[in-house]
Amino acid sequence: MFGRKKKSQLGQYESARPEDRLVLAALINAGADLTQPRHVLHFINDLVDKPAADGAADAIEDWQSTVKPPPEGYDTWSATFDRHDYVLTVEHVVGDFSVFDSAARASGGRYDGWEASV
Repeated sequence: MFGRKKKSQLGQYESARPEDRLVLAALINAGADLTQPRHVLHFINDLVDKPAADGAADAIEDWQSTVKPPPEGYDTWSATFDRHDYVLTVEHVVGDFSVFDSAARASGGRYDGWEASV
């Protein structure tokens, strides 16, 4: 019975990218109820400088952004976006990829996926 519920939860996300379905499956396997709000983070990496990172951050509305300088030994910036109380609906999962990937490309960076709390 429990296995059927897991499969049922993931089944509604057929239109999501395979990478997103893997994250969703991991959440479900950890006991997450995807109908409940949670903390979600998205990542844009490989931004060439602070203006590019700021541009990516400014392009995303309704998410709190943090611009991070390159760690020691690296030369690219990153931007992290987070929201609390976010429900991972099919529309959000599919739509978020488009929004974050477009912002990454427009800023010369790379969308590096997302994670969420259980």
